[in-house]
This record gives sequence, structure tokens and C-alpha cells, in this order.
Amino acid sequence: MMKRRQFINRTALAVVGTSLMGCFDNSKFQLKKNQVVGCFGDSITYAGGHGYVEMLQEKFNLEKPELNITFINFGKSSETVSGLTEQDHPGPRPYLFERLDEILDKNSIDVALFCYGINDGIYGKPSDELFRSFKIGVYSFLEKMRQRDIKTILLTPPPLAESSEKNERAMSYSYKNPYPKYDAEVLEKFTDIILEMQHPYANAEINIRKPLFASQKECYGKDPIHPNKTGHRLIADTIFSNLSF
Repeated sequence: MMKRRQFINRTALAVVGTSLMGCFDNSKFQLKKNQVVGCFGDSITYAGGHGYVEMLQEKFNLEKPELNITFINFGKSSETVSGLTEQDHPGPRPYLFERLDEILDKNSIDVALFCYGINDGIYGKPSDELFRSFKIGVYSFLEKMRQRDIKTILLTPPPLAESSEKNERAMSYSYKNPYPKYDAEVLEKFTDIILEMQHPYANAEINIRKPLFASQKECYGKDPIHPNKTGHRLIADTIFSNLSF
């Protein structure tokens, strides 16, 4: 935990100092021939090797085979970029920055695809500290990409789908029992942080929350955290439609 706090503290001032920096245009991000795309995220990205990352690979192989784009899935279940863990979680949540350098040392990637947030609020109530921790995590990732000259596509967090089993009076909240307004009060704010993140290596922002939220009945089953196959297909199609070639 100390290691996590030290890393966050080192980057906190940098976030404040460069929060107005940005190199933006509204054009679609362009993938180039033979590029390797590293996909970073939690269990929604990992998806047992059968989610949106693999669907993107299939889609490119079928529709843009001449580009020879390779997607590598670096997703890890339960992971965060905020370094936080809820009390009811079985042990500390994995923290991306404890493995990121090793991944980058061992894998040569040209573009990073980033999708975090669903776990980063640890399913509890909103707070300024919570939002700051997530913002610092996103910024810190972008700084790592800047050091390696890796262009980055930021995805918004997916929504927490509506569930009928909500405990308004819970003493503590967790992935088993999320704060009832977690989606509206935490994940919507995380989405704003992604869409408004200004950094020279935030080269594109893609809103996957909006289409998933609008199609919750089709994209989620009983599990409000993890999209079903239809949901993953929607994520892949949304990403594909927001790229240029």
C-alpha cells in the first residue's frame, strides 16, 4: 500500500501542473499498417479471452486484413489504476502500476487502449479524494505512455447496469453490494474525467458507456458489472467506428 501511495503522491502535483495541457482535435484516431495495440483494463477487458479485444481482432482480420493490426489483451481481473480496495474485497485489488513497466519492457506496442473505472470507485459513495485518485491514475498511465512514445486511446468506463437487488442501508459497499447510485454519481464522473482528460498522449477518447447504457437489457444479464457477448460486440463495434484507417 505504501508503494501505491508514494506513486500517487509523486504524480499528484504533475496532474495539477499540466491539467490545462492538451493536443486535441476531434478527428478519429488513425491506425497504421502493422501496428500493435496493447489493451489494458480490468476483467471487462480480460473477459476470459473472449471479449471485445478478441472481437476487435476478428473484425480487423475480416474487414481490414491489409492493415495487419495486432491486438494484445493485457486485461487483469479486479484491477484498478486508483490503487484502492474496498473493505469487503478478498485481499488488495491488483494495481496496474505494479506490473505496467514489466509489460512494456517485454512487449513492443505502438498504441495503448485503456479501459478502467468500473472497479476504481470501489463501488462506494462519491468523494473528491476518489475522483482525484482516478484522475491521477489515468494521468499516470498517460505519462508512462509518453515516456515510451505510445499513442493512447482512452475508453470511458462501462456502466454498472441496473439491478433490482440494492441495499440502501448497507454499512459498507463492495462489488457484491454496490452503492445504489454508484453508476450515476461515480461512473458518470469518471466518464467526464476520461472525456475531459487533457494530455498530449490522450490521442482519442471513445465513449463506450453511452451505447451500453442505452442498451442495458440487451447487453447485460444477471451480472450488472460484466457485459454479455452482445455487450462486448457493441464495445468492439463502437471502438471500430471511432477509428480511421
